[in-house]
Amino acid sequence: MPLLPDDQRHLTAAEGYAALGMYLDANAELEEIDAEVRHVAEVLTVRVSIYAGLEKWELMRTVAGRLTEHDPADAQWAISLAYATRRAQSIEAAKLILLEAVERLPEEPILHYNLACYECQLGELEVAKARLAHAFELEPKCRLMALDDGDLAPLWDSLAG
Repeated sequence: MPLLPDDQRHLTAAEGYAALGMYLDANAELEEIDAEVRHVAEVLTVRVSIYAGLEKWELMRTVAGRLTEHDPADAQWAISLAYATRRAQSIEAAKLILLEAVERLPEEPILHYNLACYECQLGELEVAKARLAHAFELEPKCRLMALDDGDLAPLWDSLAG
């Protein structure tokens, strides 16, 4: 269902506020959107950003879960769901979400990358190395992300000596 111009204006404003880290203002704009269309993916996408910024992990999990159900082919929703789950529950529970997603989307490099991060945090460095290598094969740009990713620090430390 497409948004009417007034609702689109509120959505655009909410996106801008969220990008600036003004999450409460972003949320206020979303609340101005007609209740009949607040469930559309464009609106829920901004909600995920708002809840992440406000560290409202359970709310983020709920919305990201809904987006994952709506569009299971979009890896970003599984990553968002796993991220929120990691903070709300555990890294083990988050890892299960990503394992399920990688079964659906085996050629999605960001899923392998995120699994490498989680494996690394769980102390499974050999598994993390393999996942990371596969992510690099699928998308060489992942190498740049890996250089500054704190989740991978145990892996880099193990290689240093």
